[in-house]
Amino acid sequence: MSEPTGSLMAAIRERQNVLAGKYGVAAEADRTLSEVLTTAHQTMLDSIRRLDAIAAEIERTQQADLAGDTPLGTREYQRFLVAKQREIAAILTDAQEISKAKSLVLRGLQDRYRSCGSA
Repeated sequence: MSEPTGSLMAAIRERQNVLAGKYGVAAEADRTLSEVLTTAHQTMLDSIRRLDAIAAEIERTQQADLAGDTPLGTREYQRFLVAKQREIAAILTDAQEISKAKSLVLRGLQDRYRSCGSA
């Protein structure tokens, strides 16, 4: 009677090992997911902060009426706005690149989570 009990215990241990391995994979995937979400959130907050600073700078310039009514003032104001537009484009490009990289990581996590789901 000890032989069936021994094989049952071996089967239980084997199943525990399989589940422990899946738990380890899931835990690592969870850590990666947390890092991806934290980084994405921080990137969004940084981008918003930078865009808000640019908007405030443009508003201050408008309120100070630095463009004036002269051709030189108008040209300087146009240069200022073009520079701000470049800064905005750089912020958006950076955020987009980070978003693409994080999307790739998330796609990879799907497979890792799927492998944990099949018992």
